[in-house]
Amino acid sequence: MKAVFEPISNALNRSFHYRVFEKLEFETPWHYHPECELTYITQSTGIRSVGNSIQAYEPGELVLLGPNLPHCWRTNTSSEQLAKSTVVQFQEDFIGTGWLEKEEFTLIKRMLDRSTYGLIFDKKTAQSVGQKMISLKTMSPTLQIIEFIKLLHELSLKKPEILSLGARFNVNAVVSKRIEKIINFVANNYQKKIDSSQLGELVFMTPVSFSKFFKKTFKKTFTSYLNEYRISKACELLKDTELSVEQIAFETGYPNLSFFHRQFKLFTKRTPAQYRAAFLR
Repeated sequence: MKAVFEPISNALNRSFHYRVFEKLEFETPWHYHPECELTYITQSTGIRSVGNSIQAYEPGELVLLGPNLPHCWRTNTSSEQLAKSTVVQFQEDFIGTGWLEKEEFTLIKRMLDRSTYGLIFDKKTAQSVGQKMISLKTMSPTLQIIEFIKLLHELSLKKPEILSLGARFNVNAVVSKRIEKIINFVANNYQKKIDSSQLGELVFMTPVSFSKFFKKTFKKTFTSYLNEYRISKACELLKDTELSVEQIAFETGYPNLSFFHRQFKLFTKRTPAQYRAAFLR
């Protein structure tokens, strides 16, 4: 998944780009664009990658992404549901130059500054704002922009979680190509043993050089990234299948069950049984 540049259509000369996505899966690769993006997932499960963050996603999540932050939602292909989302993409000057410097918009500016790393909102906020995003579709262009500014104000009063902690991505072609190979390799081989020598060979680097490159780029070790990916896949399986915890551990590359439990609790703050129980209520 190369972090490709995605130009945002402005054919209608509108202040922002609004779209409702509904297909078999979210097919956009790991990409970036100069626009900010507010995404509300209405249906689908899978893995969300934002900067150096990898997490399982679910319906009802709301994420705000700043400019040029690489991201993608990779759909769980075993699901029979369609992938659905509502997306608003906008330039920071979408209502004119300098508006964010005005006192009235201080909170919105602060939120957009923080969105450089990606922000995810709590479920209650996501549901409320997400439904309002959906309702924009039936409004006139003038009402759309008025209501969207109100949505940004509402979100600026909340305390979202930062997704890509400490990682700003240099999206030049060389780094992007290396990351593309690494992400694809992990996605296709996470069930097997993976070490730095394999990845170094993949991107024509020594194991030591690869480890330094990865940590500098992602602000975390490759081992941490791999465990995060595996646990995200385990979260998918716990939600969407009836496989036993032991089977899921093996399916996600953990032949040692006790180590799987430790890693799962490290990343989710819950045991696998507690995580699954939360979706059976």
